Amino acid sequence: MKRFIFIISVLLTTSIILVAQFKKHTVVKGDCLWDISGYYYNDPFLWPVIYKANEDSIADPHWIYPGEVFVIPNVPEEQTTTMPIEEGIVKEIRGTKGELQEESRGARGAMETGREEDEILFSVVKAEDYAFTKKAALQAGFITKDANINIGSVSNSIQTIKELKGSPTTLGDKVEINRGTSDGINVDDIYVIFRWDSRVGRFGKIVRVKGILKITEAGEKLSEAQIIEAYETIDKGDHLMEYNPPELVIGNAIPTTLDLEGKIIALKDKQDIIKPFSVIYIDLGTNSAVQLGDVFLIYKDKDDLIVPLGQIQIVDVREETSSGYITSIMGNTEISLGNKIKLVGRIGG
Repeated sequence: MKRFIFIISVLLTTSIILVAQFKKHTVVKGDCLWDISGYYYNDPFLWPVIYKANEDSIADPHWIYPGEVFVIPNVPEEQTTTMPIEEGIVKEIRGTKGELQEESRGARGAMETGREEDEILFSVVKAEDYAFTKKAALQAGFITKDANINIGSVSNSIQTIKELKGSPTTLGDKVEINRGTSDGINVDDIYVIFRWDSRVGRFGKIVRVKGILKITEAGEKLSEAQIIEAYETIDKGDHLMEYNPPELVIGNAIPTTLDLEGKIIALKDKQDIIKPFSVIYIDLGTNSAVQLGDVFLIYKDKDDLIVPLGQIQIVDVREETSSGYITSIMGNTEISLGNKIKLVGRIGG
């Protein structure tokens, strides 16, 4: 008798757990998948989760009809993370003057001191409603097969050449480059400083952007320059390439049902746990009609359902690959190479 009661108890408990994993929604006039997703998940870009769970009854995710009843699977709750001062794709970090002065000593001179209490410490606020900033786009870097993008290299630190010859340099430092007027270098020219990073299969190598310099004196064979942007320490031997200001787009992404899927092929930084604002690279580019500002859902398949892992916004698009920032990790740490991605949002739809 006790065994029978125990079995009934287990069955009831299992049933309750299974029921708790899903909600149901009856479609009313005016509903669309992204509105339903926004209501239940507070995120319209999670609409593929609902679509996949109800694929048998939804012929086209753009069209749903009043009276239809959809299963609404549970998804992980969002996890927020504080953005480090040195990184670039944040809206705003606030603090006191004292905190600002303390941070400025460790942020490679990238901030000013002496502002009023509770002023903005560091900001890349999206002016004119840009989808992302130039700094964010530059810092992301990109993957390329072109081995000839470099036009020269950083030679030595001029300010401290006697004491610290060849040492790492940073914002404001003067450097020498191994190119001059005979190579087409002119005063006030601006170049991007980078180094080659790891190879990513057939796609090429990662270009890791480290900063920007401006030519201050141009000799025939050698020139002097000043570091005007520093995203990380700059070393002797780092390469230079032409500065082409990133293209920016205005507006916010809205949900789209365009069918575009791929996967994550590389991470900019080797890390055990992926955090918001980590840079990733995907196997889709202009040849797949990816556009700047596109939002992709990172997901995995499980039991015929989509399990969302996070989201990416694209800031740089090349022929076969694109670079983006992870903007959400959905409260988990499972994002990794090979994860599937699906287009869920586009600027202007």
